[in-house]
Amino acid sequence: MISNKHLISSITPRQLNMFKKCKLNKSALSLNQEIGSSMIELLIAAVVALFAASAAAQIMTNLHNSGVNRRTAVGTPIDVAISNDLAWFQQYAMLWHLQQGPYTDLSTQITKTINPYSQSPTESNQYFTCDAINISNMSTSFQQDAANPATYSAPINTPPNPIPAGPASQSISLPAVANEYTLSRQIIPGSVLGTLKIVYTLKKLGALQFVKTSSVYLPASGWCS
Repeated sequence: MISNKHLISSITPRQLNMFKKCKLNKSALSLNQEIGSSMIELLIAAVVALFAASAAAQIMTNLHNSGVNRRTAVGTPIDVAISNDLAWFQQYAMLWHLQQGPYTDLSTQITKTINPYSQSPTESNQYFTCDAINISNMSTSFQQDAANPATYSAPINTPPNPIPAGPASQSISLPAVANEYTLSRQIIPGSVLGTLKIVYTLKKLGALQFVKTSSVYLPASGWCS
């Protein structure tokens, strides 16, 4: 029987080198396979992470857009309701106590004047109120006339919301999309003579959302200052 010692001693240096190279190649191949496997796993993990991050970002974007859309859907009709309400006051303020201007006919029920209205398309509007109204009481008189249904005749339409004759708060109608909200309006004389201060208060289920203040100037007051 040939011993292991005899077999080892019979191996030439060249064979030994070849054996070592073969072993190193096997080790390198195994290492490369492990590295390749690790790289594939790393790439898969990176793709999964990117997909998860993208999905999360899309979800957050959708949630944000949904919130913005809901706020817009509610905010727009509220802004429109306030704008329509103010527009009526501004229109009537231009005609209140107007005695000369571009209209063909204007009822004294609208102007609230003693003398009939006269048309003068080429001249500026003229208001004669000093003999009829005390300037310090002008804003209150305007509101009382605005609250009078006799005022609502062409070209003045019925106001979009009821107008109280005094400083009491009044509800403003809103569309169904804003059914969780309540909008109220209070009309009081402005700090400047001949102006009206209109305060809009918005609440959501009883919680205050905002208070907005607007002013309406009465052109008639310019003739008594």
